[in-house]
Amino acid sequence: MKDNITDQLKGVYDTARRWISLEIQYAKLTAAEKITILLSTLILGAVCMLLGMVILILFSFSLVDLFKTFLHPALAYLSVGGILVVLIALIVILRRPLLENPISRLISKLILEIKPRDNEQK
Repeated sequence: MKDNITDQLKGVYDTARRWISLEIQYAKLTAAEKITILLSTLILGAVCMLLGMVILILFSFSLVDLFKTFLHPALAYLSVGGILVVLIALIVILRRPLLENPISRLISKLILEIKPRDNEQK
């Protein structure tokens, strides 16, 4: 009888140790997945921002060339600079709905999302 209880306690201890080990592995994999998603989103955003700046520069020069047809060249550059200042001011004014809210939604969705496990789905 005493050997039976000892064997059962050893079995419970081994099972609990194995379960804790699996939980730690699951937490590590989940953290790695979320960090990968976050970093890939940041890299994609940085690449898009870099390409957007190049496009904005090319668009600005073409707009200057367009304005040169009916304005003095210095005024054409000043007007395009003014348009860019207005765009920057709009981005600063609308930074919460354009930047902060989507970023906070992404991070909170990424951190707080709980995926059901395979055996709990049934």
